[in-house]
Amino acid sequence: MVRELLNPTVYHSGSDHCLRRHGLGPHRDRKAKDDTLKHSGLKAFEPGYIHIDVKYPPHIANETLRGYLFVAINWATQWVFITMYRNKTAANAWHCLGDLKRACQIRIKTI
Repeated sequence: MVRELLNPTVYHSGSDHCLRRHGLGPHRDRKAKDDTLKHSGLKAFEPGYIHIDVKYPPHIANETLRGYLFVAINWATQWVFITMYRNKTAANAWHCLGDLKRACQIRIKTI
């Protein structure tokens, strides 16, 4: 953005050094000002905890219909299950759950 808006000759390393010099470097380099605990990242889950979400793939120019990706992730093992349907309906959600149950090799405890 700096190159596009302010100076077209600046490179990433130059803008990074400038930001760090003024105390605005990347978040990972900042130190906590007090001794409070920092965020520890993702919570540890046992296998069988499945997170399901619907994703919308980008629109393709020559396509008239849009698809919906049903994505299920087992956070403990990072196992991913993806199915695509043309419509986001309750019937397709039930089909996705059935397909997930057949495909998943571990016992699903929580969705």
